[in-house]
Amino acid sequence: MSVCPFHYPQYRSTDPEMINRFIDIFPLAMMTSHKHGHFLCSHIPLWRQPDGSLFGHVDGNNPQFKGEQHLSAQIVFMGPSAYIPPHAYVSRQLPTWNYLAVHMQANITVVDAPDQTLEILEQTAKRLSKQASDYQVDKRDPRVISSLPHILGLVIRPETIEGRFKLSQDKSSPDTSAALQWLLDNQTQDHAEFLKELLHAATQPHSN
Repeated sequence: MSVCPFHYPQYRSTDPEMINRFIDIFPLAMMTSHKHGHFLCSHIPLWRQPDGSLFGHVDGNNPQFKGEQHLSAQIVFMGPSAYIPPHAYVSRQLPTWNYLAVHMQANITVVDAPDQTLEILEQTAKRLSKQASDYQVDKRDPRVISSLPHILGLVIRPETIEGRFKLSQDKSSPDTSAALQWLLDNQTQDHAEFLKELLHAATQPHSN
């Protein structure tokens, strides 16, 4: 069990099948660790292995992993979330925020051997492939060869893992269904204009 289990047991899940499916659908993880008196955090896609471990990779200059061989981390996979207003329910309820996440405490091995890193890159491309024509890593590609020394592979071995699935399941069945529908309906908000503005701002020259 986690050293800090979710304090709402009705929202906590330890169902391996549900947790594994969640990670497969939402593989982007937020990984937090402690180094030299500071917390460091990276966003890294992670992929499950049959033995329960996971793998991923990062830029070799990432300060969270550079110079490390082993570390412990808190890992969070986030799914959809939404504010649930009172009028979303069938009956009279107070507002809340519903969300889905998986929390994991894990030991991480940092891989800097090029042959092992190449295997991680190959496996990552295979996991992301939807059809035969999709990108696959070619170990003869000069770009791949030149990049390998600057990439670190990660092997993650979970110590504890739990789902935190807050879906108003403490309410009546009609209210739970209504809250879920509200969450689903609010995942299609149009953020196009904001993203365009964000990209524009991010590509402007920085002033000192």
